[in-house]
Amino acid sequence: MGKLQSPSRKLAIRILTEVGFEDRLNGFSLRERSGPMPVTMYGFKEVVSLLNDPYPRIDFIELETWVGKTMGDNELADQIAEAIKKGHSDQERTHFIKDLLEERINQCKKLV
Repeated sequence: MGKLQSPSRKLAIRILTEVGFEDRLNGFSLRERSGPMPVTMYGFKEVVSLLNDPYPRIDFIELETWVGKTMGDNELADQIAEAIKKGHSDQERTHFIKDLLEERINQCKKLV
């Protein structure tokens, strides 16, 4: 996994903007007593927030598709695919993907 190139201004605005109901992403946060708690995400910040949870559950392939097709960030989607292959456990994959998303959000904030 390499360093992400700086996004275009148009892509940065798209990444920092929430999507509509039809384009939302779903995941779960596991809790010891209550089990899986559904989490609905409409933007990158919410995805990062879920990935910072102690026990996040998200379909990494679905996330890769969402980033590439819905958000239009093919470079990041490719990096996520690489992180999925590189990680030996879901915990490791979560860490790699969270770092990528945080890097992209920081790039976008600086640009916009």
